[in-house]
Amino acid sequence: MRILELTDLYWPVIGGLERFVEILSGSLTDRGHTVDVVTGATGSAPAGRLETDGAVVHRVTGWQHTLLKPFYASADRPFHPTAPDPGMMRAMRRVVQQTRPDVVHAHSWNVLSMLPVARSLGVPVVVQAHDYGLACHRKTMTREGTPCAGPDLRACIPCGSAQYGLPRSAALAVGLRASRPLLRHAHVTAVSEYVARRLDPVVAPVTGRPVEVLGSFVPDGLPLLARHTAPPALPDGDVVLFVGALSRAKGVHVLLEAFRRLERPARLVLIGTRQVDTPSDADLGPDVVVHHDVPHAAVMAAMARAAVVVAPSVWPDPLPMTVTEAQLMGAPVVASRVGGIPEQVEDGGSGLLVPPGDVAALATAIDTLLGDPDLRARMGRRGRQVADRFSVARATSRVEEVLAAAAAGEVSAAATAAGRGGA
Repeated sequence: MRILELTDLYWPVIGGLERFVEILSGSLTDRGHTVDVVTGATGSAPAGRLETDGAVVHRVTGWQHTLLKPFYASADRPFHPTAPDPGMMRAMRRVVQQTRPDVVHAHSWNVLSMLPVARSLGVPVVVQAHDYGLACHRKTMTREGTPCAGPDLRACIPCGSAQYGLPRSAALAVGLRASRPLLRHAHVTAVSEYVARRLDPVVAPVTGRPVEVLGSFVPDGLPLLARHTAPPALPDGDVVLFVGALSRAKGVHVLLEAFRRLERPARLVLIGTRQVDTPSDADLGPDVVVHHDVPHAAVMAAMARAAVVVAPSVWPDPLPMTVTEAQLMGAPVVASRVGGIPEQVEDGGSGLLVPPGDVAALATAIDTLLGDPDLRARMGRRGRQVADRFSVARATSRVEEVLAAAAAGEVSAAATAAGRGGA
């Protein structure tokens, strides 16, 4: 097949989604497919065509790079708006006419510019939802910290005001609502069963079928990489490790309070990116070590050293790959029973699940593992087995199946089973 991957940003801009598309493109190329990537230009990656080992990358520009540029918090990360961008549509049409793909595989809001183009040129589109952005302009489907009932402009506009300001929140929410009918001709998939279930009430009435689960993956070779990489400076003794954005949504405040209640001796290490609500150094305490800007290989080495890896999210995390990476490294995981995390962690098997935001339950679970090295070892072994479900090879096979079915004008076999496919 000739596949056109569509993403807001791409290497050298690096994030979870950018890494996902880059690795998937390489894996599809290795299997004999021809892959092109269409993405937005940035200050560090200007418009143009670039041939890489995994794909041909087409960096294009639209109104988001000119007229809308003053409205972005970061000019080097110009995310697509929640409505078609006429400039991006013209650029995408040129790329589609040049490359003649069998199918488009889209990952972000720029699919809203691609859908009219692909429809007019007869190219099927598969959308993979990595979050809740098809239903929520904040991409979280939460209101005041808890899952919301679903999109309602009267509630969505004020809900997004704290994040965007009232005028931008109104424009984004209205744009997303007005653009939703464009999904009528797309095949919508999601990274987890939880995300699919949350999107179904919004998307299925438009597309006429439930959202299919397509899953996600972790890169190959991480255990070997960890063995040959030094971790960041870690304290002596048992380490309780957190990896991710240092934010309240990720449950850092819950973890800090739970750590203070531990009965077993341990040191807490936080590896991640600073956010506007990251706790101050004064709130951390002397037994907490924080590292920023740690290379991915060193993070894996830290996971391999940790006694326990904790994922205490309080928001419905779609499918945090740090959880699977920790299991792949042989670390037992204590995580919140929220979002897609229960699809990754076998409670009592590869880790322990606790209610989100429950400080006492989190502290008890961590203490349980700190006090039982044999249990940690058993969970570590089981975690490696569970993590194998999220290998690149398995994920690529699923993507191939879904894209091939879309290219042939069919619904994939998995999508017709029980109304939805498996991960």
